[in-house]
Amino acid sequence: MRIDRHGRLLVQTSIWLPVDLMDLVKLERLNLTEFNERHLGVYFGLEPVADEYENQIIAAAQVGVARQQKVIQEREAGRERTLSAVRAMRADREAAQVRQTEIADALQTIVGKKAGQYRRVLPENDPYGDHINEWDALVAGVSRRCGAAVDPAEVAGALRALVAALA
Repeated sequence: MRIDRHGRLLVQTSIWLPVDLMDLVKLERLNLTEFNERHLGVYFGLEPVADEYENQIIAAAQVGVARQQKVIQEREAGRERTLSAVRAMRADREAAQVRQTEIADALQTIVGKKAGQYRRVLPENDPYGDHINEWDALVAGVSRRCGAAVDPAEVAGALRALVAALA
C-alpha cells in the first residue's frame, strides 16, 4: 500500500492492453496512473483533488527553466567572446611573426655577413653611446626596408639572433 501526496490510500492494479494501444501510450508519454485516476473520477462524478501548490510548482519550474536558458545563453556568449579573443591573439601572433621575419630579412640585407661587426652597436654593448649614430642609421635602414617604423628593441632582438646564428 501507498499513500499519495494528498494523504489518500492507494492500491495497485494492473490492466491488459493491446500492444498497439500501449505503443501509442508510450509514444505520447502518458502517465497511465494519472490518466486512469482522472477518467475514473470523471466517470464516477468525483471532484479531482486540487493540488494547492500546483500553480506555485509550475511557476517555480518556469522560473528555473528561464534561469537555465539565461545561463546557457551567457555560456554561449562567453564561448563566442573566448573564440573571438583567441582568433585575435592568433592574428596578432601571426602578424608579429611576419613582422619579425621582415625585420630579420631587412637586417640580413643591410648587415649581411658582417653581423659580428654590428655587435658593438647594440645598446648593451655601447654603454657610453659612442656608436649611437650607427645604431640610429641601422634602425632607420631597417624601417625603410620594412616600409614602416620599427621599434629599436625589435631590431636589437633580430640583430642578436643574427649574431648568434653566425657565431
